[in-house]
Amino acid sequence: MFSKKLRHLGIEVEKLEDDAIYSCKVRNKKKKEVEEPVEISGKELKILAEMQGQKYGMIKYSSELFYDVVGKKEEASI
Repeated sequence: MFSKKLRHLGIEVEKLEDDAIYSCKVRNKKKKEVEEPVEISGKELKILAEMQGQKYGMIKYSSELFYDVVGKKEEASI
């Protein structure tokens, strides 16, 4: 499987920790921020990247929107 590094973290999606929460900016195709930042788990980001793919160092959410992973927040209590 071909894997690209994330823009801000400089790591591949497979290296994201499943139980960690990551802060993501929601961007459009022109890389402009369109919504408030969201927090999502590493496991969910991996699944989304596998289903939708990556582009521009961001994870595709839909044909128009991308998650730009900017940082790790904290571990989730599961």
